[in-house]
Amino acid sequence: MTEILIIRPQSIQLGDTICSLPMFKALKNKYPDSYITFIGCPTNYNVNLKKLNPYIDEFTIFRKDNIKVVIDFFKNLRKKKYDLIIVPTTIRLSSTSYMIAMLAKGKKKIGFARVDEKKNGLKFVLDVKLETDWVRDGINQVFRFLDSVKPLGCSISIHEIKQMRIGLSDEDIAFGNAYAAANFPDKSKLVFGFHPGGGNNKYIWDVNNYFELIKKSYERYNPYILITSGFLDKEITDKLESKLEEENIPYIYNKDMDAYGLAAVLRHVSVYVTNNTGVMHLAAFTGSNTVSVFLKGDTAEWQPLYNKSKCVESKTDSINSITVDEVFEKITELNF
Repeated sequence: MTEILIIRPQSIQLGDTICSLPMFKALKNKYPDSYITFIGCPTNYNVNLKKLNPYIDEFTIFRKDNIKVVIDFFKNLRKKKYDLIIVPTTIRLSSTSYMIAMLAKGKKKIGFARVDEKKNGLKFVLDVKLETDWVRDGINQVFRFLDSVKPLGCSISIHEIKQMRIGLSDEDIAFGNAYAAANFPDKSKLVFGFHPGGGNNKYIWDVNNYFELIKKSYERYNPYILITSGFLDKEITDKLESKLEEENIPYIYNKDMDAYGLAAVLRHVSVYVTNNTGVMHLAAFTGSNTVSVFLKGDTAEWQPLYNKSKCVESKTDSINSITVDEVFEKITELNF
């Protein structure tokens, strides 16, 4: 059995996690007998990471609550010697990750000596030192993760990536089917989903734009309108609801649903229009068509790869320089 340790305690947000899955699959393809231990950080969303990532055998959370917690973590870490220790770095170099790699016992340690213009002061802990020019070359997050395991001969084709899907249980699928039957009973009608919220204001397209887009879509296609919302999005969705009710546009409001319930529902959506946020990747991972709005310079890095995706990127540093017509045109390109 090949013991593999993956160290990424700085970020395991929903989108990052989904983008990392081809890397884990490539590792399992190369080392089918492997036992993969993943070190991550506490999450701020309601999702079972081991269910989302079926390639992980053991999940350990690195906490810094107090010195005793940290000492106990490293004592447990050093009880095992790993065949491979991998530090996948896709956005920024994390000194915490490389400190953990330094103190862990391993035959071969793989990580990054340089990420674009930033050099790793802890590169001496590595046996395999990688260098990248991801920003310059516009490399997608999925391939950034895969670069971490490329020296091991691990690879996966874009076709195989596009075939990957979230692992939903029979119960999840039954829930999605029941939700669709109750809320989208007319099978001849399209279902348009919209997620107007997100975690960072600079990536959020104005709610008035979403309203105008929904209105335009409703007039053209007369679809079911599904509005999805996370627990941080209430202010945005309240405004959108108010505007839709003023125009007598019927809609279904899906609020604070867990990741697997939402994924089960999104399997029934004809197109999902989103900002650059985690549920965009979740929708892609279900195979749903997505139309996404991106801030200038972000499309190449974050465009979903699992599905048929359409993207609109701002021409300026303001996401709201994207027009409603530009996004609507991408919807029409799906040729319903």
